[in-house]
Amino acid sequence: METIRAIRRLILFLAVTFTAIMLLLAGLLLRLFGAAVFERWRIVVVQGWARLIARVIGMRITVIGTPPKPPFLLVSNHLSYVDIPLLFTRLRGIFIAKREVSNWPLLGYAARLINTLFIDRKNHRDLNRVNRLIAAHINPRQGVILFPEGTSSPGAEIKPFRPSLLQYPADAGLPVHYATISYRSGNPAYPAHTKICWWGGMTFGDHLFEMFKIRQFEATIVFGSQPLAHRDRKQLAALLWASARQSFIPVVNLEEICTTDNPSSSTTSKPLSRELT
Repeated sequence: METIRAIRRLILFLAVTFTAIMLLLAGLLLRLFGAAVFERWRIVVVQGWARLIARVIGMRITVIGTPPKPPFLLVSNHLSYVDIPLLFTRLRGIFIAKREVSNWPLLGYAARLINTLFIDRKNHRDLNRVNRLIAAHINPRQGVILFPEGTSSPGAEIKPFRPSLLQYPADAGLPVHYATISYRSGNPAYPAHTKICWWGGMTFGDHLFEMFKIRQFEATIVFGSQPLAHRDRKQLAALLWASARQSFIPVVNLEEICTTDNPSSSTTSKPLSRELT
């Protein structure tokens, strides 16, 4: 039954994603009427895709606080690729992702179509370029969403926020919004920290198929009550991290991770993170 559910969801996931890509491609003609017209079309398609995907994978969403409206820069903790459609259901914006994502089959092409900003994490010189892109893409129609941990994790804690991509808001005095994400599966056979959070050694395809087997799971987004600002990017990162930690709902305890087998790996020493974005 679970395998049948996973196959059915995989087919629906691919169908919904392919349809969204076709709609985005058709919408490219709207650029003839100006970039703003296409941006509005893109937002409609992406949010529609995200809400349909949430239904397809059985994700029930709880929102605490008020999502920011454009223009905004928002930072969040990072647990899984599921974070992206989850945040898209509530936010009008674009993401920053590592350059390798652009080469993923189907999803990489979709990421390029929705104007994702890609960064080469191995090249520190690329930071200046991406900081300029952040400044250029924050406008009244959209915001920019950033995962400053630089990696995904099982959700026992929030890792320190890296300040590298906070240079623009620090220089401009732009207040930065923050949010935290958490998941619950409600099924001990499918713990959220291994079946929804993506970390360790499991490949994307294997993990996605296992997640599709879960009948239903809970996703919670907590939006911070007030954005934060500071003229020093390191201090800004520290303020955002401290505030996010206060509102974060842990997915799992560290002790439980140490005593639970991670299906992502066959070794006893397991990495507690994965560079995803």
